[in-house]
This record gives sequence, C-alpha cells and structure tokens, in this order.
Amino acid sequence: MGDGYAVFLYFNDSNYYWLFCISLHAAPMNCWRAYIYIFVYMICCILPATEEVVVLPSYTVNTARIQQSDLEVPYAVSQIDQDRLQTASTQLSLDESLQTVPGVYVLNPYNFAQDSRIAIRGFGARANFGIRGVRLVVDGIPATTPDGQGSVDAIDLASAQTMQILRGPASALYGAASGGVILLETEVGPSAPFMETRWTFGEDGLRQSQFKAGGRSGHFNYLVSATDLEFDGYRDRSETESRRVNAKFGYDFNPDSSLSVVVNVVDSPLQNDSGGLTLAEVRADRKQARQRNIDFDGGESIQQEQLGLNYRHAFNDVHAIELKTYYTQRDFGNKLPFIGGGQVVFQRDFFGGGGLYRFSGDSLKFVVGVDYDFQDDARENYDNLSGIRGPLSLQQNEQVESFGVYASARWALNRWLVASAALRQDWIEFTVDDYFLSDGDDTGSRRFDELSPMIGLSWEVSNGLAVFINATTSFETPTSTELANPTGGGFNRGLEPQASTGFELGIKGAQFFNERRIRYELTAFHLQIEDALVPFELADSPGRDFYMNAGESDRTGIEAAIQFEPIENLLVDFSYTWSDFRYTEFSSSDGDFGDNRLPGIPQHYANIQVNYRHENGFFIRWNTRLNGKVYLNDANSDRANAYTVSDLRLGYQHEVGAWTVEPFVGINNVFDQTYYANLRINAFGGRYHEPAPGRNIYSGIRIRYTFN
Repeated sequence: MGDGYAVFLYFNDSNYYWLFCISLHAAPMNCWRAYIYIFVYMICCILPATEEVVVLPSYTVNTARIQQSDLEVPYAVSQIDQDRLQTASTQLSLDESLQTVPGVYVLNPYNFAQDSRIAIRGFGARANFGIRGVRLVVDGIPATTPDGQGSVDAIDLASAQTMQILRGPASALYGAASGGVILLETEVGPSAPFMETRWTFGEDGLRQSQFKAGGRSGHFNYLVSATDLEFDGYRDRSETESRRVNAKFGYDFNPDSSLSVVVNVVDSPLQNDSGGLTLAEVRADRKQARQRNIDFDGGESIQQEQLGLNYRHAFNDVHAIELKTYYTQRDFGNKLPFIGGGQVVFQRDFFGGGGLYRFSGDSLKFVVGVDYDFQDDARENYDNLSGIRGPLSLQQNEQVESFGVYASARWALNRWLVASAALRQDWIEFTVDDYFLSDGDDTGSRRFDELSPMIGLSWEVSNGLAVFINATTSFETPTSTELANPTGGGFNRGLEPQASTGFELGIKGAQFFNERRIRYELTAFHLQIEDALVPFELADSPGRDFYMNAGESDRTGIEAAIQFEPIENLLVDFSYTWSDFRYTEFSSSDGDFGDNRLPGIPQHYANIQVNYRHENGFFIRWNTRLNGKVYLNDANSDRANAYTVSDLRLGYQHEVGAWTVEPFVGINNVFDQTYYANLRINAFGGRYHEPAPGRNIYSGIRIRYTFN
C-alpha cells in the first residue's frame, strides 16, 4: 500500500466468518485505507459461513457473450434495473443512473453539444466531447463507431430496461476502445398491451413529453417509445431541442428461433454550446457563455437513423447461433469558436454485422464469433465567419474498417471454481482521400492490429460469496477526429494507439442476512498504460482538441459498493472509489509531467443513495454525491475543488383498475452547492469550467393504461 502493509487474519467458526486486520505503516494511515478495512471487516463479520445461508437471487451477466451468474464472472460488473433508469428521473443523461456504480465517473450532463463524458477507471477521461475508451452497445447494436467514438444522443432512457457495466479493460471481448463496456437493453413488449404518457416540466425551461406503447400478439411483440425535449439550460446559449423515436419489434418463429428488429430515429436541430470559462469569468457570472461561443454561434445539429436486426436460433440445449446486422446514417454539423475550419459537416454511413456460435455444456461453455464494422465519413470543413459559413478549408472522405475474431470460454472446474478466458484479434484500417488539394495531397492510410487476451478465475468460497482474479489487456486507437493533423490535412502519423495491461482482485456476494438482503463487492486493480492519448489545444484553434501520446502511466484503484436493506422497503446503496492515476513517463514541450496525476478524475469519490417505497405507492429517493478535487491539466497546476451534491426524488404510484397514475417531483442540488457540471481538460487559456445549476426543481406525471 505504498508506505506500509496490512496483515489480514481470517478464520471461521461454525456460524460466521471473522476477519482481523493489523495495519503497519511508516506514516499515519490515510483515510482511504481506513474506509476499505472497515468495509472488508463489515462484510466478513456479518456473513454466515454455513451452507444453510439463504442466497439472494443473482442476475445474469451477458458481458462475456456467455450467460453466467454475476458471481461466476471473474471481473467487476454492475447492473442497473428499470426502476433506477426511469422512475422519477429527468432522463436527460446517463449521469443519473450511473452515480451508484463505483469506478464510473460521469461529467457534462447539461451540455448536449459536447455529450456526456463517461470515464471508467480513467478510460474516457480525456474526451472533451463524445465518449472515448468506453464501448457502448444498445440492444446488441454498437453505439460506438469503429474508430472508437461513442455517443448517447440516440439512447432512449424512456424505454431502457437494464444496463450492465463491465468496469475495466475488455478488448478481449469487444475489441478496440474497450476500457469499459456499457450494455443497455430496452424493454420488450409485455403480454398485456399498454399505452403510457409522461410529462416533465422544470426550471431552466425544461419541457419533455414522452409516449410509449407495447404489447404482444401471438408470436409478435412490439414496443415503441417517443420523446420530445426542449431545454433552455442553466447557462446562456445552452439551449437544446431533440426528438427521438425508438422501436423494438420481435418475432418468435418457434420456441428455438427469434428475430428482433430495432429502429431508432433522432432529430436534434439545436444543441448550443456555451463553452468553457476561466475562473475569473465564473466568479463574475456563472451563467454567462464564453464570448467567442456567442460570436461564432457555437453549437451543433444531428440527424440520425438506425436499423438493426438480431437473429437467434438454438439447435438444442447445447448448440446455438446468433447473427446481427445494422445500418446507421448520421448527418452532423457544428460550429466551433474560431475562424479557420471552424465549421464542420459530415455525412456518415456506419454499418456492419457479426455472428457467433455458442456451446453450452454442463461444465464448459464457450462462444466463437466475428465482428465487422465499416464507417464512411464525407467530411467538409469551412471557415467560421461569425457563425456564417465561409470558404471551404478541408474536404476529405474518411473510412474506418474494423474486423475482429474472438473466442470466449467459461469452464466450471468443480462446483465452486470457474475459470474464464477470452482471446480476440482485431484489424483496423483508417483511410483518408483528400479532395482539397490547394494545400497539398494528404491522402493516406494507417493500419493497426492487436491481439488481446484475458484470463480469470472465480471461486465461490461459500453460498453467495465469491472471490475473483483476472489479468487482461486493452488497446485504443485514436479516433478519426483525434488523428487530425495539427499542421494540416490528413493523419497525424506520429500518433500511436494506447495500450494497457491490467490485473484485478475482488470479492462479491449477494445474500439474505436476518431476512434482509445484502449485495456487496470490493475490487482492487492495477493498470499499466503505454502511449496514453492526451488532448491539447493550439492558440490559433481554441476549442479544438488535438492529441499526442504520453509515455507511460499507472492506474491503481479500489472500488467498493454495498447495497443493503436495513428495514423493510428501505434500500441503501453506498459506493466508494479511490483512484491513484499517475503519469510515470510524460514529457512534452510544456515540461516534464512524470509522477503527475491524470487530470479529469478525482482521487476520491463516493455516492450514497437511499430508496424507500411504501406498500401504498409512495416512494422517495435521496442521492448524495461526494467528489474529491480534480486536476484540470497535465501539469497539475490548476484544479477544481471538492464538493458534495444531494438530489431528491419523490412520488406516488396509484393504481385504479387498468390505470396507473404516478405524479413525481425532483429537486436537484438540494443544498444549492456551487460546483462544475463539466471540466474541459487541458483547455487553452484556463477555460476549464462549465458551471452547474444551483438548486432547481422539476415535476411531472406518468399515466399508463393496461389493456386486459
């Protein structure tokens, strides 16, 4: 542990496990050590050791493409259910749902032009727009492009049913940009057809209307969800308008074969960007927009259509196949706060498919499969003349082709011991055809290939309590945007992929104790990163990120979570994350940053959530986030202070015959704390800060009718 070591003495009597901890340090024990020791002690002291213990039903994990119990998978994985995703939430961002998950840090829930910034164990922290290093999959269809950039603007939280989060490197399972994986499944039409509407109104001009309907008729099931959002935002020039339709259709040919079809349409004609502020500007007026963003009409617009198909067939109880294909068309335009190339438009065609064979034996389960993805962007950059489109400055066609072959296996060595392994080979090629030749021909290509292994072991030491360990690797190519050449068109040929090697050790369990449920986990990990991708800005292109490689960095962390039921109908969630993320070798023209902390991630952050639901339908949710200080640049010369923010949700669900009526109200930032919704890492001129709203209130009502 750095300045000392800990000795754990463990034994059990006929009824309980016991654990004693002796901590020896050259210096006084830091707070995080005390938290972890107490957490381990609490878990181990209360868990019955006898086989008569009542085990809390576990959930099925699909992250390894093999259906397993959560106690069998040898890595950290979390699941969020439909109630947490939908009930009384604003459904504006994944931030609301992911707060209870340790190791996951989310910023930027209010700037829709920049997208939510999701980081898992530091992967994704570098992104000032879009999602990098974290792979998103929705209903089996990738929401992350082959070049590694993900977006959540097409995700419909109004119909979200479950979300599973694999925390840590997973390239052996999902390929490039898999420092973490988020799998989201939307609802399936139920046997009893229904229609539902939901209306939400709040401060800062929040107006959201939703409609949802679903059902089943014979072999056919359907669910359609539509959302219309208008939001003025807390800051000047932060308005957004969006309309989204998500439909999911299923057909069961027979008990062994089924086809699901997903249709998604997004129209976001207005997503303004208020920009980052200096600390002096924040102190003068937290709500103001950056003047350059006003002058250059900063913001973006998106229109996207997607069609996806998944076919599943089981030959028998042992052999099965799955096939998928999809097509996405995206029109994008934005205005950045500078002249040269400050307006970007592209038309994207993104399609692909894959297939797998699954073997499900008594002790051995495995899958082998292939993934193919292709991305074609017709990109044009124009000068931004105070919001007016100026002369053409770049015209090129960018293509990214990705092909991956993988195998994943799970082998039950005995009743208690399960071994897992995965191996994947990826080939990714970037090609650019330059059609703007007045500054030279920058046509070219870059090719990357990587072999990614993973191995792990899970040991269920008693009913409902497992210990796991794994070793894995991950790699991350620069995205097409990140490969942009700071000196002109074409590729930055000096930029290399980021590679990581990780080790993980943890315990997790799910049991009943004194007739009350308890679910818990404690995970420690260490990652070594080579050629970390780091953003920087140029003085003549403020607001646009370019990228370079840092030499090496280390990430060591501890993640703890416990969910327990102290009294009937009351559920408490607590999570804590300690992150020691540092550069070990990193020199640039700005200095030597060796031993500096990775910016964008606090060393400590925690979350406490209390949920109560009475039999009469009344419910309340109190959530408190505790965030430590965050460094804002690689030099660690600037930082944002620690803060604590609480949110409250309450409502009442009343059923009368076939009708369900659910009024609700929410209060964000109950104690009116001052903090930042987003922090722009390495922003030129100290424009790091995007202030968050103070106390704000919203309310709404959900009405559902179920056909008998």
